[in-house]
Parts: sequence; structure tokens; C-alpha cells
Amino acid sequence: MKKLPFALTLLRLLLGPVALVCALTNVTRWVYLPLLVAGTLSDIFDGVLARRLGVATPALRRFDSLTDVIYYLFILGAAWLLCRPVILQNIPALGLILLSEAAVILISYAKFGKYPATHSWLAKFYGLCLLGGLIALLVFNAGSWAIIALAIVALVTNAEIVALHLLMDKPPVDVKSILAIPKSDL
Repeated sequence: MKKLPFALTLLRLLLGPVALVCALTNVTRWVYLPLLVAGTLSDIFDGVLARRLGVATPALRRFDSLTDVIYYLFILGAAWLLCRPVILQNIPALGLILLSEAAVILISYAKFGKYPATHSWLAKFYGLCLLGGLIALLVFNAGSWAIIALAIVALVTNAEIVALHLLMDKPPVDVKSILAIPKSDL
């Protein structure tokens, strides 16, 4: 039972390549609905179960965060194959998303020498927005609005995470918000 959180994270790591293979083989777009929902549910419940089972270590949280990046890069590859015109129209917005993600990682490594694992409320909200936006793109072939909305949420979320890293004396792991930094960590 204590390995279940790790197994859920590993499942998400495997779902990304599955999504890319589906895009390469032109399966029906409806297959992305369960893939994306399963990826999001695994992301939610790996942390919940890890805390309940007492196995929520900073290393497991960092593995979870790294898995998120790998999973979403595969999903981006699938989106490139399926939604290329929309992707090309929104290169600046996608660039901002990717740059803000890279900034979080670089700042975390520069200050703490560790991969970020903040898991703030805004990051969780961003995860749900990714689910909705990616369903809109991959399942329903939505237009630019999905990418632009994701870019706005990504920039706000990643700005908070950067601020947390800059303000705190130790790596922020599972810090709920910039408004909820424990005084002992400042």
C-alpha cells in the first residue's frame, strides 16, 4: 500500500508516451479524455495518498513534480501533432508558459540546488486548468482561447512560485500560498 503513491506517479509518467503514440497513430481524439483525466487524477491522488500513508518525502514530491514536466512535454508533443495550426498561432503564449516553467526550475536550482516541489494552491488550480484546456484542445479541437487562458494561469502561478523561492530560506515543499509562508521559513 505504501508504494501506491509512487505507482500513481509512475502511471502518469507512462501516460505521456501513450498519448504521443496515440497522436502518431491517429486514433480517435476521444482517447485523450480518459488519458488526461487519468493523468490529472494520478497527480491529485499520489500526493493525497502519500500524506495519508506517511510516505510524503521531499524526494517523492520532487519526483512528482519532475514527472509532471515530462508528462506535459509528451502531451505538448501530442498537441503539436494534432493541433499544429493552433499551436503555431500561439507560439508567443506557449513560449511564455515554457519560459515561466523554466524560470521556476532555474531559480529553484540556483537558490537551493533542488528541483522545485512547491505544490501551492495556485499550482493545483493550474493543473485543473491544464486538464480543461488540454481536453478542449486534444478532444474538441479548440482554438486559441484555450492556450491563451492557460498562459495567463501559468504566468500567475509561476510568478507566485518564483516569489516563494526568492522569499524562503529553505526549499518550499507543499507551501499552500505566498500568503501562507510559515514565519520560521522567512
